[in-house]
Amino acid sequence: MSTAHFLAGLQGFGSLEPGALEQLSEGLESRRFAAGQCLLRRGEPGDFMLVLQSGQVRVPLLDANGREKAVFLLGEGDLVGEMALLTGEARTADVIAEVETTALIFQRATLQPLLAAHPPLAGFLTEILGRRLLDGGGMERVGKYRLLNLVGQGTTGKVYEALHPGLNRSVAVKMLSHALAYSEQFRERFLEEARTVAGLTHPNIVQVFDTEAAYGTWFIVMEKLQGRDLAALLAARGALPADEALRILRQVGAALAFAHSRGFVHRDVKPANVWVGDDGSVKLMDFGLARPLPREVEGRSTRSVEGTPQYLAPETAVGREPDGRADIYALGVMAFELVTGRLPFLEEKVPELLRAHVRSPPPDVEGLVPGLPAGLVEFIRGALAKKPAERISDWGRILGLLESRGPPAASSLPTEEWIVRVRCAPGSSARVRAALEALEAELSRDDGVDVARVQLGADTPR
Repeated sequence: MSTAHFLAGLQGFGSLEPGALEQLSEGLESRRFAAGQCLLRRGEPGDFMLVLQSGQVRVPLLDANGREKAVFLLGEGDLVGEMALLTGEARTADVIAEVETTALIFQRATLQPLLAAHPPLAGFLTEILGRRLLDGGGMERVGKYRLLNLVGQGTTGKVYEALHPGLNRSVAVKMLSHALAYSEQFRERFLEEARTVAGLTHPNIVQVFDTEAAYGTWFIVMEKLQGRDLAALLAARGALPADEALRILRQVGAALAFAHSRGFVHRDVKPANVWVGDDGSVKLMDFGLARPLPREVEGRSTRSVEGTPQYLAPETAVGREPDGRADIYALGVMAFELVTGRLPFLEEKVPELLRAHVRSPPPDVEGLVPGLPAGLVEFIRGALAKKPAERISDWGRILGLLESRGPPAASSLPTEEWIVRVRCAPGSSARVRAALEALEAELSRDDGVDVARVQLGADTPR
């Protein structure tokens, strides 16, 4: 069997094009190891990794006292030595041939460009790396922080609970996926998030303490939060009472107002990026898409549309560079969702959803949920304006609308209509007119009363 054909049958390598596999195979060396021979030695630098072609190897793991605590047996198609190669750390275990074994040797200089050019292969190898780091106890510390346990996982990486030993403070450590660490774009975006949030010290923005480079990737150290994200809260409870929605929206609004005042637009405001603490505090998270506010009033065209489709402002959906008003639109979508339990636009296909943001008027929130506070209704309607120039954008005004529950919107109140008929002698009509006009003026001063124009006319007695 040719080397290329053998690799094509392996998970990860099978994602490469035949031409790439042939080119890769030409640069690989196959080596034979006798039973009992050491393929890799603990403590050596990870200059290469092996893919086993035949035979079997044992990998003994040692505890802090040098005693064997576990043994892994690996055979045909398995990888060994990838952890040290990918992380740049020294090898953590010996690899010994149980029987006569052959293996392909992948040198670092051969593998690194391949991983950068082929994300599926990088993802496969680094997923193995992640499992072995955890299962084998190979990732116990990141800098001065001692990792305790895995608390979350997303598309860009994992989040661990960790402990600062000197301060005895519990923190969250966010790790960039090793597969993405090979992408210059994702790596820079990850670090840019840390730099952005580190400069935004606000009670409603998650605090970043530190960054660390270790195990071949990057880590962001941030405050550890107790509670759950707003998306999970909505999934569990559905629509929220107006008072609770206002409390959350006020705090997210305060975070966005602060970020805008410091020259940044978040660009991915949504419930999944809002943390609701057990104590009622709210934190805006995930500034991975945050960018400096554009200098021009109207955004320029961009090469790609970034963000979550359900919350994209119309100008972003058509490829214009978003400014702070796009965050306000997303906050308006989120406000609509909080009080109704649904999104304003329900199209399932992304192109249709983006067209709805651009062209379709949102449902009237007051019609769906009668009795909402007038300020909240005004904010939602103003925030969901299609044209940025017509959208509510003054943060003082926005936070004022979200600050107090206030009375329900007038149109949602139950109403009664009174028709008054006055019978009088012709000589008294002037005094009756004056009295009715005075009554109209008095009632018109009450915002909750809608007074129709008084009309007087002669009525012939019967």
